[in-house]
Amino acid sequence: MRRWKPQATWRMGAAVAALIVAAAGLLAVLLPLRGLFGLALEAWPIDGALFWRTVAGLALGLLTAVVTYRVAATFTLAYTMDRNGLYINWLGNRVVVPIHTITHIDRGLGAIQSSIRPALGLGYLHGTMRLDDGRTLHRFSTLPLNRALVVHTETALYALAPKAADAFLQELEQRRRLGPIQPLQASFVAGRIFGYTFWLDGMVQATLLLATLINLMLLGWLMHAYPALPQFIDLHRDASGILVPRHQILFLPLAGLAMALVNVALGMAIYRQLPVGARLLQSGTVLVQLLFGIAALTLLW
Repeated sequence: MRRWKPQATWRMGAAVAALIVAAAGLLAVLLPLRGLFGLALEAWPIDGALFWRTVAGLALGLLTAVVTYRVAATFTLAYTMDRNGLYINWLGNRVVVPIHTITHIDRGLGAIQSSIRPALGLGYLHGTMRLDDGRTLHRFSTLPLNRALVVHTETALYALAPKAADAFLQELEQRRRLGPIQPLQASFVAGRIFGYTFWLDGMVQATLLLATLINLMLLGWLMHAYPALPQFIDLHRDASGILVPRHQILFLPLAGLAMALVNVALGMAIYRQLPVGARLLQSGTVLVQLLFGIAALTLLW
């Protein structure tokens, strides 16, 4: 089965440049903190400024991860075909377009183009959009839509940009004329590495966002209040009320973060078989963050 790579365009270079900029920003935020790791935790200059630097590092880390994903998706994007279907592949994912459902292939979108807003796309044009005629446009093209090769079916359009487009089109038309050996169903086969179904679940997204905000609010409050705390505080760990170093109060949001990561890992592992269970785990994460927040308020007030 021959693989057709997409045409190289400025979008690929822009994706790599964006990754370099994001990674450089992350390093600029984190490198000044490297000296802290040689100190005992009680010697760290914990305050509001360190909290906001931490937030900036987390934001840039997330941005770097997203851009890294887009770069990896761009350089693994490929189109393949056989007697049964046309396949669009990237990062272990696959979109299946059955050969017998293809009605025709165009260059560009023609009259449809005027109703579509221009799109930039990082690496390549990606994502889906609903058209006025009720069909769905799936974008997998490094070229603008008015220059892409557009595969039409009764329910969807697929914008592609293979190298040697004429040879690709000729082979696809030849396979259409031959007909399928085994008819397929149009589908999206998600790779197992990234857990797409888990991350695209609306309830999972909402609960994780809420849990993250609660955890950051707790951490921010504690770090802003930290300089005013006495060197030793009573965490009420037992009836004797033994005093402990004040930095141990920060273990509450850190424990909340650890619990959240464990629940995310478990949720990704079980989502395919038990989506309700995965959602409940993430809802439990929100409850855990609230409980740690209440504990911190109780201990300090």
